[in-house]
Amino acid sequence: MSYVPLYRVPTGSRLLLDGRDWLVTGRGENGYAVEGVEDGECLTFSFQRVDQTIKDRNCEVIPPKDIEKRDALLRFTGGLEVFEQLSEEQQRDVRYRLSIVLAIDALEAEGKKVTQRSINTGGALRTVLLKRAAEIHGADVFSGPLRGGRVTLTFNVPEGRTLKKYHSTYHEFGENPIVLMEREHMKGNRNQRLSPLQEIYIEHVLALRQDPRQFKLAELLKLANSTFHIPPKDVAAGFKFPSLTTIRTRIRAISKFVEEGGRNGWQYARNRIGAGTTDIRALYYGEDVQVDQVYLSLFTDTGGTVQARRLDPKKVPSELESDEICRLWLHVMIDIATRLPLAWVIAKSADADHTQALLRMATRDKTREKVRYDCIKDPAPPVRMMKFEADNGAATRNGPVYGAQLGAGMTLIPGRSYHSIDKPHVERIFGTSQWAVLNFLPGYTGSRPGELKDYDPKGSVAVTHNEFYGQITRYFVDEYSHTPHFGVGMFGATPWEKMLDIAKNYRQLDPPTQRERCLHLGVKVNATTTSNGVKAFNIPFNSGALLNFTGGASRKVTVHLDPDDLRHAYVSAKGHADIIEVDLSMTAFADLTLEEAIELMEEACRRDPKAQELHNAHLKEARARRARESGYFPDTRDPSNYLNMNELRRRADRLAQVSFRPKGETGPTARAGLLTDRTGLTPAFKVGERSVASNAKPPPKDQNSRPTGKTFTPIKDSKL
Repeated sequence: MSYVPLYRVPTGSRLLLDGRDWLVTGRGENGYAVEGVEDGECLTFSFQRVDQTIKDRNCEVIPPKDIEKRDALLRFTGGLEVFEQLSEEQQRDVRYRLSIVLAIDALEAEGKKVTQRSINTGGALRTVLLKRAAEIHGADVFSGPLRGGRVTLTFNVPEGRTLKKYHSTYHEFGENPIVLMEREHMKGNRNQRLSPLQEIYIEHVLALRQDPRQFKLAELLKLANSTFHIPPKDVAAGFKFPSLTTIRTRIRAISKFVEEGGRNGWQYARNRIGAGTTDIRALYYGEDVQVDQVYLSLFTDTGGTVQARRLDPKKVPSELESDEICRLWLHVMIDIATRLPLAWVIAKSADADHTQALLRMATRDKTREKVRYDCIKDPAPPVRMMKFEADNGAATRNGPVYGAQLGAGMTLIPGRSYHSIDKPHVERIFGTSQWAVLNFLPGYTGSRPGELKDYDPKGSVAVTHNEFYGQITRYFVDEYSHTPHFGVGMFGATPWEKMLDIAKNYRQLDPPTQRERCLHLGVKVNATTTSNGVKAFNIPFNSGALLNFTGGASRKVTVHLDPDDLRHAYVSAKGHADIIEVDLSMTAFADLTLEEAIELMEEACRRDPKAQELHNAHLKEARARRARESGYFPDTRDPSNYLNMNELRRRADRLAQVSFRPKGETGPTARAGLLTDRTGLTPAFKVGERSVASNAKPPPKDQNSRPTGKTFTPIKDSKL
């Protein structure tokens, strides 16, 4: 069975559906044939879909007759459609005219014939009409004379012909009051006064002007006039360049978004005048946090006094020296649901270490800061964070930070750099803190270069890093957290009240875990175990589980340490499945942070240079006395006490000699098989010198030549 549509949608109607404007071109068996008004796309909407979207108030149907009426109304009013679009002065005049029109309707309803003559000045119904109109309008007098001095604006009632024109026009356009507006400004020549080439020239100049270098218009026109090509046809027609006033008028008509984007850059325009956000991104405490950094407009130093000296860029250390003046970075993390500041850190740079310090501060108790900087109220309680929003800067977009966040179970939502719309909540706190705190401190540089004309921020430095951190801590804890907030979803409540309300009525806080802080948000140190445990930053840790694992032997492990709590740490080793918990074995560091413990050890071993020189002299004298009294060390002034190295070398050479039996030499002998040869030609050779060449036949010898060397007389006769 085919579906029968519930609502009537005639052909030619306009459908406002899915954020687009569709024109109904026909009706088929299963739906409406539509065409996109903007792009001409042709589709078919089923009857069921159109009926359901109408029920859901997601589709608006405009019949053809309503379209024609609206077009006629817009042509008559010059593009205005509702009464509220008029200015206050025009609205006042429309109310007077509407009162007269309604008074004419009332007189006609009483059976009186209202004509142009009867309501003219001095007409029979003129006084009655104005009296009835004054009653409808609520004014004591409908028209009065203009007084001298301060002019009192009144409405001058026109003659009967104009009043009847108001009456007929009002009913012709469906009793819409806007048609009673003043239309005198629409008179005159409405044709285009500039030629097409002049319009092209103006567009050309406006396009050239949209540049971040922000050219001066007068100088730009001089160069544009010299390079603009004018065809011969327009030269013959007497072409003239538009005046500077005409171009300035066109510039004022340009949209502010186009002006800001072209002259100042789209990044600036997007952050400065772009559309904001009104969505509630989080409902409970710790669900979503935002992090950002700002380069403070304030010079601070480490000692509170001003000193200056010339520095070598190649030799300057990375650490700040005493009394060194610099600008700092402020890292801030806030909770989205309550706008409560969770953590704040000042640093020399924006890097991964300080982002991890920010994460650790948000997940720990901040009573230490409250006591140290004398805060009145309590700071934000520690919480386990679920989502983490930050821009694409180097401080948060790196492997160590991402690994720590994923290990702690956070969901990362990276934003775009220089897009304040991605994290507007944390961006607001920087501007508030600048005008409330930084602006009143000595050394303030201003919000932009050159803003403070006759003020030397470097020469006015009087705030140390610790003093500034105390100022910003007291502001976040005592002031900002207890100030009414009118952001999206806050409705005038303070951040602290919002946090208490969420914990009481919606959801309690998720507690952070110390194990995750150490393993993922802490610092890692490669160390070697001993029988006494393991040391990280020269701080000893030990436990029974660690001794059972190592057996007192030396093994390479990784120590996971929480810099804010040294009481416990965790040890992991390659090939070992369990994470070993170890305890601090030096109780003097139990209530200190890692930074405080290192400073304490440095202070303990730090010595006064003058006292160190004196103590070293005493130590040297004591050692020399003990050496002399031992009798082991001879008098160095006696040359005989020196051992001659040449004598030692000669003795060593004699020890290196090894005795052996001399090797005898073997004399000439006969070759095997020729021992009884009596020819006297038996060759002789030495044993051990035979080679491949010895197997070759010897060269022929002279029969008369005698053998060389020692030999016997040849035997010629037998002895037998």
